Amino acid sequence: MIGMPDLMATPRRKACVECRQQKIRCDVEQHKTPHDPCNRCKKMNLECRILPTSTRNLRQTKAEMRRELEELRWNMRQAGGSATATPGAGGDGQSSAFQSPIDMSSYHSGPRSGEVTDASQSLSPVPVGYGGGQGMTATRALDGYVVDAKRIDDCFSLFFTQYHPLLPVLDFSLSPQTPNEYYELSPFLFWTIIVTGSRQYSSDPTILDRISALIIPLAFSSMALRSTPIPVIQGLLILCTWRLPTNSMYKDMTHMLCGAAVHLATQIGLHVDGVGQDFARMPLKKDQDQKIFRARIWMHCVNVSIRTSCAEGIPPLVIADTFFDGDEKEREDTLAHLPIDVQFHHKLHIVLHKAMAAMARTNLKSVNTDLGVLRSLIGIFDSQLLTLAASSPSELDTFHLSCARIHILAFHFFAPPTHQDFESLSRLYSLCISVLQMSNTMAHQGSFALVSQSFVDRTVSLAGFIILKLVRSPLASHLDLAAGEAAYFHAAHFSRSISMQSNDLAARVESIMTSLWGSSKVFRRKERHPESLGLRLRTRLSMSLSFDMFWYWREEFGHMKNPYNGEEGNGSGSGQSNAHTRPGTPGRSFPSQALSQPPHQQIPQQTLPSSTHPQTSKFDPNPALMGHMPMPNATAMNFDTWGENTGSDYGAAPMLDQFPDYDWAASFDFANEWPQVPIQGIEGGLGGAGYNSFG
Repeated sequence: MIGMPDLMATPRRKACVECRQQKIRCDVEQHKTPHDPCNRCKKMNLECRILPTSTRNLRQTKAEMRRELEELRWNMRQAGGSATATPGAGGDGQSSAFQSPIDMSSYHSGPRSGEVTDASQSLSPVPVGYGGGQGMTATRALDGYVVDAKRIDDCFSLFFTQYHPLLPVLDFSLSPQTPNEYYELSPFLFWTIIVTGSRQYSSDPTILDRISALIIPLAFSSMALRSTPIPVIQGLLILCTWRLPTNSMYKDMTHMLCGAAVHLATQIGLHVDGVGQDFARMPLKKDQDQKIFRARIWMHCVNVSIRTSCAEGIPPLVIADTFFDGDEKEREDTLAHLPIDVQFHHKLHIVLHKAMAAMARTNLKSVNTDLGVLRSLIGIFDSQLLTLAASSPSELDTFHLSCARIHILAFHFFAPPTHQDFESLSRLYSLCISVLQMSNTMAHQGSFALVSQSFVDRTVSLAGFIILKLVRSPLASHLDLAAGEAAYFHAAHFSRSISMQSNDLAARVESIMTSLWGSSKVFRRKERHPESLGLRLRTRLSMSLSFDMFWYWREEFGHMKNPYNGEEGNGSGSGQSNAHTRPGTPGRSFPSQALSQPPHQQIPQQTLPSSTHPQTSKFDPNPALMGHMPMPNATAMNFDTWGENTGSDYGAAPMLDQFPDYDWAASFDFANEWPQVPIQGIEGGLGGAGYNSFG
């Protein structure tokens, strides 16, 4: 204790700015004027500065930060710069429904790239808090691809004005405020915002192309680090909501990324109410804001997981209700702090989750499935959605609810063609027309097609295929065919408008839909009459209709042999491998320009199949099946087949016919352009090596 007075009398050595920010020891000698740089700054070629007073951990109030921001703007305006201009979203005619309530000025706390002022030269390159003067956006690079500050600001602005309001997964009271801070927190989340915002960035379309190819490896490396799990989860949810453009579903990693997000969330305890103390190694402070933030992230995980599984035709695996198990008072306290639209979407997706899980447990694979159980389940879950519709917060939320109804009502097609419920199919026809008309209206009023979620994209094409099946059925004489045709081409136009790259999945789906509408052979089975109400592919839940339609396209325009048992394809029947088949479409040009004409001009009248004007004698609905809703048969709802069709389809030859994908069904290849020669069949045929040949 003898030396204690001497230690107290000695002034504390002050670290330079760079060392203090990194919280490391600094050997600078501050008493010399001018002082010599410390060894670390000298070694790293940094500017060694010492502040005259300590400002450690000083926080500005919101009013002070706004005042400082306004002063900076005034200084830049006086210097001839303009820091208030924010990039457009492809035009001034954007719909006000998609404008963010956030003040985007918080993302432009410094001058644009290339605008240098006296004030900006004196700023430290390290960003500070919200709206601080040290937040000029830095140029960033991902695996050698450089994006300058202006493009970063533009993409951030597009993301937070167009996309984030539809998936408010970022909490601005707990999240960073500037692009620099997002990058410091999580490079993966930063580049996810960039690639999502670049979907509408017409000034530089290469950003979307280049980053789309680089962000998946970054996602896996970020998951492996485990240093910042919540930003990684947020980035994964954004990528799953707006899929990266690709020309093949074989390359699509969305479902895998969605599963990773859910498992990361459960591993840190987001599925449990509270701050996650049971999943932490250190004592955690009971913070109400953090508790609400975790609850909202988990709700988004559940919703995105259910949407992704439904769009893929795979039973959802997430246990969606665990968060609300437990004390009712705590549950009500949590819900009181959550936005109404988040609660609505959670209830909506819980119903959709239960419906898909219940349908998957029935014997859908067999054409002799129990109709009483099937129709009872459809009626129960559809009525739950109709009840929920009364609490819809907005027109867009009602649209999403209608999309969920289409997926549930589509299970009517799993009934045998001779025992169809024509009354329910008529209502489904009207619902599909209504949804497609609404999507077309919103697409013309604003940027809905460009910001629509992947679940909506798949549902729109599903609704179009449902209309095609019904207008070629015995029910056609009782339907409004003109409205159905217009709605069908609304769906095709929608697929074209969401296309991000040349010949990606959306563009190819549009061409497939156009080809099938003009086909006179679709739904025909050898010499029999067309049977459009039947399903051959039955293991992809509601999306079985879409994948089945892709196989019809492949059979007619690709001359592929039908892979399903008991069916004969339209091929030559020689039994040769598909790898050696080079089909053509004699007498038909590829319909890539078909949608440039009005719908009624695209298809000549003589090309419409005879089933569009069927004989009324074929329409003989069974009244007992039209209005009766029997109770489920408990013996039929067994769990023996659960999980039977959900295994991996990689390298499993006996399961190939259960997992046809967009690549298989639409004869997609990995080329950049649609083939100008007859489309080649998939290498390896439909045998055991056929699927693996995609690798």
